[in-house]
Amino acid sequence: MKKNIFYLLAHQDDEFGIFIKLEEDIKNNNTFIFYLTSGEGNKIKSITNSKRDNESLKVLQKLGVKKKNIFFIGSKYGIEHNKLYLNINYIYKKILAITHSVGSPNSIVTHSWEGGHEDHDASNLIGRKIAKRFKITKKSYQFSLYNGYNTSILYFKVFNPIVKYGAKKFFINFKKRIFYIKLLFIYKSQFKTWIGLYPFIIFHYLFKGYNFIEKLNCDNLIKKPHSNKLLYERRKFCTFEKFKSKTKFFLNDIK
Repeated sequence: MKKNIFYLLAHQDDEFGIFIKLEEDIKNNNTFIFYLTSGEGNKIKSITNSKRDNESLKVLQKLGVKKKNIFFIGSKYGIEHNKLYLNINYIYKKILAITHSVGSPNSIVTHSWEGGHEDHDASNLIGRKIAKRFKITKKSYQFSLYNGYNTSILYFKVFNPIVKYGAKKFFINFKKRIFYIKLLFIYKSQFKTWIGLYPFIIFHYLFKGYNFIEKLNCDNLIKKPHSNKLLYERRKFCTFEKFKSKTKFFLNDIK
């Protein structure tokens, strides 16, 4: 019997960090993708048919995801880029409402708790709460995209898990590596952002050839991901103290 796998992604393009696991789930299970922000910086641009939505839609359909299984809830409800932590409970409830039509999840896949981007960390908290509500914590996973953990010369590292909660590597054959690299160039609207990321991601796919996945961190506490200054703090998007103050009660009541 096929299972319902929920992918909770902060932004349209975040799927690049989990292509191989995503493609495997698409073949074997009922796979649903939820984008939790509009990916845009203001509500005027937060519309369902944005360029970012269409780019991810194109990528996901090439991977085999059914269009009806893709939910751009961040765009639909005007959740701005960098502001997911301010709307965390609202989006959590919107996901729960969708379960009434698609069914309950059997597994969650979402971002690691790593301090790379505050939207990624907020997605992790939503994933934790949903996993606890449906009692699927042991069957749920997280994946690292990028963070500033244990960096010196480099400003950040991609695919850099901090704590390996039962970590597993999904190895990718060479033909698939080339296919995934080609998919990256569909995200044309994010060209400026990708300039900094592309060289590291392409190098990783070509010469290392795997995606990393860990067991979902289901801690009830909002603890700083690592002792150094977080990447989103260095980029002046948000402070951990502000993030914590807005989310500290979120995990307390699993309803």
